Amino acid sequence: MRRTVTIRLLPDKDSETKLRVLCSLSSKLWNEVNYARRRMFFEAKRVDLKGTYRTFYEKYKTLIGSVTAQQILNKNNEAWRSFFSLLKAKKEGRLPPFMNRVSPPGYRKRGNKRELWAILRNDQYRIDGDYIVIKGLGAVGSLRVRFSGRIHIIGKQGRAEIRYDADEKKWYMHISFEVVEKMIRDKRVRVPMKPLWNKTAGVDIGINNLLAVYVDDGSALLVSGRPLKSISFYWRNRIAKYQSTLNRYGLWTSRRLRKMYRRWRRQIKSYVDWAVRNTVEWLYYKGVSKIIVGYPRYIAQNPNKNSKANFEVVHVWSYGYLLRRLREVAEEYGVEVEYVDERDTSRTCPICRTHIGHKRIARGLLKCYKHNIVFNADLVGAFNILSRVKTIAPSPTLSGVGVTRLRPGAGLNPALAGNVAQNLPAPKGTHALQGGEEVSYTAPTAA
Repeated sequence: MRRTVTIRLLPDKDSETKLRVLCSLSSKLWNEVNYARRRMFFEAKRVDLKGTYRTFYEKYKTLIGSVTAQQILNKNNEAWRSFFSLLKAKKEGRLPPFMNRVSPPGYRKRGNKRELWAILRNDQYRIDGDYIVIKGLGAVGSLRVRFSGRIHIIGKQGRAEIRYDADEKKWYMHISFEVVEKMIRDKRVRVPMKPLWNKTAGVDIGINNLLAVYVDDGSALLVSGRPLKSISFYWRNRIAKYQSTLNRYGLWTSRRLRKMYRRWRRQIKSYVDWAVRNTVEWLYYKGVSKIIVGYPRYIAQNPNKNSKANFEVVHVWSYGYLLRRLREVAEEYGVEVEYVDERDTSRTCPICRTHIGHKRIARGLLKCYKHNIVFNADLVGAFNILSRVKTIAPSPTLSGVGVTRLRPGAGLNPALAGNVAQNLPAPKGTHALQGGEEVSYTAPTAA
């Protein structure tokens, strides 16, 4: 299992001068070797990876060090090999329909300026208390830079990247690790952990309910997605007002505007990270060993005439990041993740097993007229996603009886699951639990 930790570098004046020289030369090496290879490709010649590697390695090895030059050229080789494999997949018809264009690797530049960026091999740097010590940089020499940030991963360190954020005027370092142990809830936990039982759960991804979870033991969880909508609509309105001011002066972008977009993305990712980790922990302590996730296939590539729906899908939902985080976090807890097509799952009655003759009577509600029962459409979607791989019987939670709701706020012990007020009116003949309260989840940490 490989993970990356991001820390902020706090160089003094001398160290920053060396960092700028190192990163400028590293980006220049990438751009020059990439230009030579792109020219070969567009002139319909064979791209000579080995020949260009030797040429530019000899040119830069004394400037930034032989090891640093090797790492940059190796990464460029990886980018070109990935490009060639995508070209082959496209010719064989193995690419998704929306990937109708495959482009060769680009340059390390932003506008007309070169990006400040560099790669280090794992033996080029070491962590010494609050400092990063870097060596093997050729004419640049060695560096000892103070850093801030929490390294919460214990394991073998791998390749690291240094970059300069020109908008924030800050230096960052991204360190990869082969994870052995990880700090979770301020305790060291060996990962991946072992599942407590062999239950299976279905997960439906939505907007108002970001995650709807149904476990094969009949318990269910709803994770609110409304904070994501609040974040996105707030930043959209604020950015629109600022852009109108820029346009009056004939400007299209600015440093402040880029920082606003960045804060927007960070807040979205922060909430998604919180929701995914707490959901997976809830499932782990429920004894779930496998998660079946309904994958909204090609949703971002199928345009909708409703601009509001487009905005929610692209900016609010961030479903690609959400799916990736689900797999990454579940891997730490030893939980397997499988993706299935979610088509028709939220409008298929869990009793009749058909979507014909049923209707969405309100936002989030599905009514079966044959049995005269109202269901939570998101929970029905999670139930049907799970039933595609496992035969299960519906439970009263599909109508909102005893559903656990996950919201930012207080803490939830998994033992309280089910002792929460219902989300929807219960079907005839059932009784909802009363007197519960909506809480959010902070599970105990496995030792």
